[in-house]
Amino acid sequence: MKTWSAWACLAVLALAGCEAAAVKDADAGVGGDDLATTPIKSTHKIYVFDTIGFTRLDQNGFAPGFNLDNKVSDGSDDATCDQADFTSPDGTPGIDNQFATLVPLIEATGISAVEKLLQASIESGGILLLFELDDLDDLVNDPQVSLRVRAAFGAPLLGTDGRLLTDQTFHVSPRDPDVKGGNAVIKDGWLTAGPFDIDLPVQVFGKDYTLEARGTMVRFHIVDGERIDQGVLGAGITISSVMAIAKKGAEDQGDILPIVESLVNGKGDLAKNATTGACDQMSAALQFTGVSAFFFPADVTATGG
Repeated sequence: MKTWSAWACLAVLALAGCEAAAVKDADAGVGGDDLATTPIKSTHKIYVFDTIGFTRLDQNGFAPGFNLDNKVSDGSDDATCDQADFTSPDGTPGIDNQFATLVPLIEATGISAVEKLLQASIESGGILLLFELDDLDDLVNDPQVSLRVRAAFGAPLLGTDGRLLTDQTFHVSPRDPDVKGGNAVIKDGWLTAGPFDIDLPVQVFGKDYTLEARGTMVRFHIVDGERIDQGVLGAGITISSVMAIAKKGAEDQGDILPIVESLVNGKGDLAKNATTGACDQMSAALQFTGVSAFFFPADVTATGG
């Protein structure tokens, strides 16, 4: 249990969440698999994550993610603490995703069910991260969109496939970060946004934490306006926030701190500290899908959303 707790604590690197409560209003209809061929008019949409997972290196050593520092590093770059960048599956160089190198270590321990734990947290309402889109003219092509990262709480209704039903209504979380993602654009049904900084509210084993994500970039595919898929979120995660989470977790599980410390030690590749010579951030990327959702109007009015 202690080792499992340590890995769950490390999994916080890619997660945001909040507590479960009540929800209402569900619709079993989910959009089709094909990109809409005609513009879908709308002015406001909310999508809640219904799946989340780690990104991995494929058999060719390629990794999904983003070039967060606008560099292509070969492993001899002092500014990135001698960490080599990756190439994405589509051939884009300079991908920053050091967390992907930790995934085999997680799987080697035999605790590959960590992702199942994370998915279960979504389905129980323990992790409800949302993207709110405003000022929409077109869900296929729109050169200027307002994107905000939100957090909700609720007990989602699930379909027969175990996934969140579309168009459910959630409460705004008391820990809602409500951060605007810069430079949001939709092109051919793909939304990209960033970079932006965000302090993500996190919950692990009933405890609240804060994960600091810097230079965050987002990309996802909008399908028929009702769901999003092929989503990737990349960021530089501050190692100090990871260790703060580990220290808090160590209050109940004393062996968490040294395990997490040994895993992240030497993995920093961003934000080199001129004083210590170490990189204060570790690049990471997660993959996700989502479905359309709503906030209760009274909550939005009360929070000014």
